[in-house]
Amino acid sequence: MTTTIWVCFGLALIVVYVVWQVQQFRKYEGKMLVICPETGKPAAVRIGVAQAVWAALRGRRSIELSTCSRWPERADCDQDCLCQIEANPEAHKAWTIAAKWFVGKKCAYCGIEIPPVQHLDRMPALVNLEKKTYKWDEIPPEELPDAFEACKPVCWNCHIAETFIREHPDLVTYRPWKKGGPVGEYVPEKEKEQEKQAAPPRAA
Repeated sequence: MTTTIWVCFGLALIVVYVVWQVQQFRKYEGKMLVICPETGKPAAVRIGVAQAVWAALRGRRSIELSTCSRWPERADCDQDCLCQIEANPEAHKAWTIAAKWFVGKKCAYCGIEIPPVQHLDRMPALVNLEKKTYKWDEIPPEELPDAFEACKPVCWNCHIAETFIREHPDLVTYRPWKKGGPVGEYVPEKEKEQEKQAAPPRAA
């Protein structure tokens, strides 16, 4: 009986240790965005969390990439970008970068402040110069910095509405009320007046 108790106790310790190791490496889950040391440009990577846990259980603490947007062409690289992730894994998550960018931003169409980005929730979107909206998580992570620079934020409701208008124009009576921006976005009357005043006079 005593032997059985000790065996159960030992197994319980092993399970607790494995769970603890998994929790230690969960901070590396998800898509990460790094600056490639070779190109100096953004690259999307993933950490091999399962491999890292297995290595830790064998007494070796190490992390390696499991995927990279520059692979398979550069699959033999030295993975020098890992030091960026190890220093602050949360800051390099694509989700964290997007959530931070949307903070305080207002929808280009309705002007309402976009709510905080949350998992399993309605994703905010972006609208490009071609007036096409798409959810931010549909963009390859390595292209996010350029997309945030070139596009305007759009709330989920307006993204759905604009997508329907674009895909089914024959079913929509479109009244572009106060939408005179370069990508069809909402422009308050005050801004319109300022634009008119700043515009150069037309030649007679």
